[in-house]
Parts: sequence; structure tokens; C-alpha cells
Amino acid sequence: MRKRRQWCLLLGIALLLQVLAGCSGLSKESRETARPESQAELKVTFFDVGKGDAVLLETEKHAMLIDTGYDDTAEVILDYLEAENIGTLDYLIITHFDKDHVGGADKVLEEVRVEKVLQPDYESDSRQTEEYQEALKKQGITPVRVTETAGFSFQGAEYTVYPPRQEDYEEEDNDFSLVVSLVFGEERFLFAGDCEKERLSELMAEPDLDLRHQVLKVPHHGRAEKNSDKFLLAVSPEAAVITCSEEKEPDREILEILKQLGTEVYLTSEGTVVCVTDGNTLHFDQRK
Repeated sequence: MRKRRQWCLLLGIALLLQVLAGCSGLSKESRETARPESQAELKVTFFDVGKGDAVLLETEKHAMLIDTGYDDTAEVILDYLEAENIGTLDYLIITHFDKDHVGGADKVLEEVRVEKVLQPDYESDSRQTEEYQEALKKQGITPVRVTETAGFSFQGAEYTVYPPRQEDYEEEDNDFSLVVSLVFGEERFLFAGDCEKERLSELMAEPDLDLRHQVLKVPHHGRAEKNSDKFLLAVSPEAAVITCSEEKEPDREILEILKQLGTEVYLTSEGTVVCVTDGNTLHFDQRK
């Protein structure tokens, strides 16, 4: 009870500070009507691929994909790329080698030109990872194993990739997740892979990472960790997207924390989530 009272007090103070600081959080209604007017836009699509991750980031001339969902949901991504006439990905980032993140990678690599592939520096012998590695060889692509913080940018979008800092974790796959921070104008997006307790602690201690972001791809499909409250408070997102399925919904504790923070929550189990920004405003839409 004492810890719960301390946690509630911490959230209360944080929310009060946000109000006093005049936070610019938008309600769902205002987000859906605040359409960007500038021609320089960034579109972020969180695909509905069940309890899996697949996020496409597009500017006028560039595109990159973070994770590829399952093997049997790759067509969701490929159909969208074909419909949007996207034949080249500047980057493909595989955050880690779980089947719900790397499963569709071989099909994406076979159908779309990929300029550069980033992946974490650890080994996996899963069937989906082997298929991904075989596809890389067929395409003549040598992936970059990210061992140090890496940055790149194109058309106003600045990306920073944060690798795991340890050689071993209790959660061997999930805590090896690469984490991507995106800055576009005044708007910041954080894609937190499947980070669990140890990796979340690392992120909160990362000296060069300001955790406050307007939009958060919630780690590990909304599973609660002992330090989830501290992490979510540090990020204090205006909007959060949880990649989940109707069969595997996010933990109520995570939803309650986000509610206390005043965060607008989108579940991909209710349809693909699209966010468009001009660097000053956010417009969200959800498509079943």
C-alpha cells in the first residue's frame, strides 16, 4: 500500500507539473481535425498485424520499416507498399529476432529493394531468423549489427538508434531490442521494441537520450513490468500505440498508467493506426 501511495503521489505531481507547464497534448477529437498544412510531412503507419510489430515511416521521397510482423502477415505490409508505389526502403530495422518482429522480413526483402538493414548484435537460431538471413544473402545485403548509438536523417526526419548495453539479459530476445527515437520538427516518436525490465532501466539511464516523446510505441505489446510506471512517466507521451491482438490485449496496469498521464491510446487490434505530422501538429486516424 505504501508503494502504491508513493506511485500515485508521483503521478499526481507529474500531471500537475504538466498542467502548470501548459502541455500541448491534444484530445483525440482535436487530433483528428488538426490536419497538417505544411507540404513537409511525415507519415507513420502502425500496421495491424496481430500481436506483432510493423511500423512504416514515410516522407515524400523516403521510406523505412521498423520490424515486419509475422510470416503470415507480411502481405499486409506488401499490399500497402504496392498500393502506395513504394518500391524501395531506405532502411529496414529489425529490433530483435522474435517471430512477431522478424517473421515477415524474408518476404519484404524478396519483394522490395532495401538499401540498408540494421539489426541487434546477438545470435538466434529460430526458423524465422534463418529465413531472414537467407533472404539477406540472396539479395547480397550485409546487415549492420548496431553496437553503438547510431544516427541518420533524411528529409527533415532525424533518427537515433540505441542498442542494448549488456551481453546477457534475463529476457534474452526482448531485452536485446534496438530502440529508435525519431525527431521531426517539434514532434518526437519513440519506438521501444519489446523492452522489458532490464532494458527499460537501461533506457532511463541512457545519458544521451531524453525520454520525453510525444508519441510512444509502447514496449512489449503493453505487458507490465515492475518499472513500467517509471518508464511511462519519463516518456509522458501525448499519444501511445500498443501493438496487440484481441486475443492478447495489453495489461490493464499499463492502460491505467497511460490514462493517469492523460495519454491518448490506440490499439492496433482495433485497426491500423496512421499518424501524420508536419512537425508541429499530430493527426491520428485508425483504419480497420
